[in-house]
Amino acid sequence: LGGTGTEVLPFGAGMTRPEKLSGPSPEYTREALESRVQGTMIVKCVITIEGRVERCRVIKPLPHMEQAVMDALASSRYKPVTFQGRPVQVDYTFTLNLKLPR
Repeated sequence: LGGTGTEVLPFGAGMTRPEKLSGPSPEYTREALESRVQGTMIVKCVITIEGRVERCRVIKPLPHMEQAVMDALASSRYKPVTFQGRPVQVDYTFTLNLKLPR
């Protein structure tokens, strides 16, 4: 491995799991509420060595919720992923189970 520390690694064996430190949960949009949208949304993002979430792309969308989820992820902070004791940038897949608020 070794290198500049700027390369993005696929998340895998031997790495610590990212731990959310702060940030909002996705806000349900009016359209999503009216359409009674719920289910699983999958988004792949880079978690930086500073714990920021960047370069997100939707793998499995949910109608009317994509921007809300992307905004929530972008403003969240995570404990950086480590590999062999050092923080690394990783390509991480977030699986979000969205349920209608009661």
